[in-house]
Amino acid sequence: TWGKYIKMESVNHSIYPRAEIAAADAVAKAFVDKTPTMVEYPFKFPELRPYEVRLRVTYTGLCHSDVHTVKSEWYDAQYPIVPGHEVLGVVTHVGPEVKNLKVGDRAGFGPLRYACDNCDNCKRGFTQLCNVDVAPDAHYLYDPYFGGYATHIQGPAKACVKIPASLPDDRTPPLLCAGLTVYTPLIRYVKAGDNVGVIGVGGLGHLAIKYAKALGARVTAYTSRVAEKKDELTKMGADEVRSSVDLDDLKAGADTQHFVINCLYTNNNAQMNAYLSLTKRGGTFCQVAVPPRGEGMNINVAQIVMGQIQFVGSLIGSIKDTEDMLEFSAKHNILPDCEIFEWEDWPTAFSKCEKGSAKYRCVVNCENYAKKHGKN
Repeated sequence: TWGKYIKMESVNHSIYPRAEIAAADAVAKAFVDKTPTMVEYPFKFPELRPYEVRLRVTYTGLCHSDVHTVKSEWYDAQYPIVPGHEVLGVVTHVGPEVKNLKVGDRAGFGPLRYACDNCDNCKRGFTQLCNVDVAPDAHYLYDPYFGGYATHIQGPAKACVKIPASLPDDRTPPLLCAGLTVYTPLIRYVKAGDNVGVIGVGGLGHLAIKYAKALGARVTAYTSRVAEKKDELTKMGADEVRSSVDLDDLKAGADTQHFVINCLYTNNNAQMNAYLSLTKRGGTFCQVAVPPRGEGMNINVAQIVMGQIQFVGSLIGSIKDTEDMLEFSAKHNILPDCEIFEWEDWPTAFSKCEKGSAKYRCVVNCENYAKKHGKN
C-alpha cells in the first residue's frame, strides 16, 4: 500500500486546506483511505482560537489505536485523517485566553482534546468520560482535527500539559497514551505489597510492569514468548515471567493476583477464562485492550460472581491523571523502551506498530524534517 500513487491535488481537508509546501504552516502524514495509504500533506492551520496553543512537534509516538482508527476498525474514520496522540513539542503560538502555557514551554498532547468541565463525569474528575457535545471542538485529539503525525499541531491549551524537565524528548511521547492507560488503573486499584499480573507485555504491558513495581507490587508478567523475553522483563521489574498461552501454566497460577491488567483481547473462551482465574477472590481484573468492532470477548459471568471479582474497564485517564503520571514517571525514572525513527521512515515505523513488532514503542523525530524544510 505504501507504493500506491495518490494524486495530491485530490487530497484535501475541510479544516486544514492543502497548501504548497513553501506556503504551508505545517506538513503532516495523512491517511487517505483504510488500506491504509499514507501521503505527505502540506497544509494551513485555521485561525488560532483564543483558548488554543500551537506546538512545533519534536517527537511523536505511534499507538496501535492509530492503526485501528485509520483502518476504520473501531468506527468509520473521516479521510484524510492525521492520527497521533502521543505528541511532544515546543509552544510557538498562544491564544489570548491561555494561562497555563507560554511560548517556549515544552509541552505535549495525549488522546484528549476537549471536555465541557461541567457535566457530572467532568465534575467527578473523569474528563475522559465527558459525554456532552462540545462542537465545534471534539473530545479526542484527532479526527476530524489533525493529530501529531505532523511537524506542528494546534489544539486547546487545557489538554496540553507541561513536560517535566527530567523526561527526555525522544522517549516521553508514549507516556502520554500508553503510560497513562496503564498508570491510571494501577494507581486507582493497587497498593504496596499487592500481587499484580500483567497480561500481554508489549507497548502497554512493559510500562505496566514498571509502574506496578514502582508502586511496591510483586509483579508477574504473562507473555507468549517467555524464553525470549524473560531476562529483559525481569530487568524491567517483573518478579516472575509466565506464559500467556499455556493453559496449564495459567491454571497453575489461579487465584494468585490481587490485580490483573489485561493488555490483550481474545475471543478464545478457554484462554479468557484462564486469564480471569488468575485473579484472587475479591480481586480486580482490569481490561484496557479494545478489539476491533465485530470482534467480541466472552466473559464467564459465573466465574466473576462466584469469585467476587471486580471486572472493570479503564479508558486512558483525565488531564489531571496525565499530569500526575508524568510527575510519577519523572520521580521514578519510568520511560518506555522505544525504537526511534526519522520522518522519512514513517512507513517502516507504522508497519512495525501495525504488526506489533516494535520493541516496544515507535517514536518518530519530526523536528529534523521540519528544520530541513524551513518549518521550524
